[in-house]
Amino acid sequence: MEEKEISPQESLVIIKTMINKTQRQFNDDSFYYMMWGWLVFVASIIHFVLIQVEVQQAYYVWFLMPIGGVVSALYGMKANKKEKIKTHLNTSMSYLWCAMVVSMMLVIFMGARLNQNTYPILILIYGIGTFVSGGLLSFRPLIIGGAICFVLSISSFFRHIRISIIIYSNGYVGILHYSRSFIKSKV
Repeated sequence: MEEKEISPQESLVIIKTMINKTQRQFNDDSFYYMMWGWLVFVASIIHFVLIQVEVQQAYYVWFLMPIGGVVSALYGMKANKKEKIKTHLNTSMSYLWCAMVVSMMLVIFMGARLNQNTYPILILIYGIGTFVSGGLLSFRPLIIGGAICFVLSISSFFRHIRISIIIYSNGYVGILHYSRSFIKSKV
């Protein structure tokens, strides 16, 4: 089969079309962003309250996260059945967030073993995921959100764990909600 050469302008149109498709898919997949944003927010607030009332195993609230993982997996399997075309950008985003989840899990389990406050590192990790996602999608709100996470992470290193929990929860839910509302206004 003979390959047709395309002009630089046609190439740019194809690239722009694929980026727009992924941005629309981001809007379609906002379920994940909203679910995880709210799940992390609620777990963080409950954790904070439990620490305030001096519950010894306040961190048990984070066992809600595997339930979120199961819900995400089921929703993803259903969505994948409908998906007709898988772009390189979609694949890149999938690998990125898979790596972010694995990194977060390692930090959580190793931090617990060392009895360390892991929130600053978790904020940094999801900031990297957010920042890179924004770059891949050419989506400024995610880039800005990721950069804000870097600042929140640094700030969180110098705060008590109770304050780190609040920074973590508000940073996470705020960035995801802002990004989703910005997309809805553009798509």
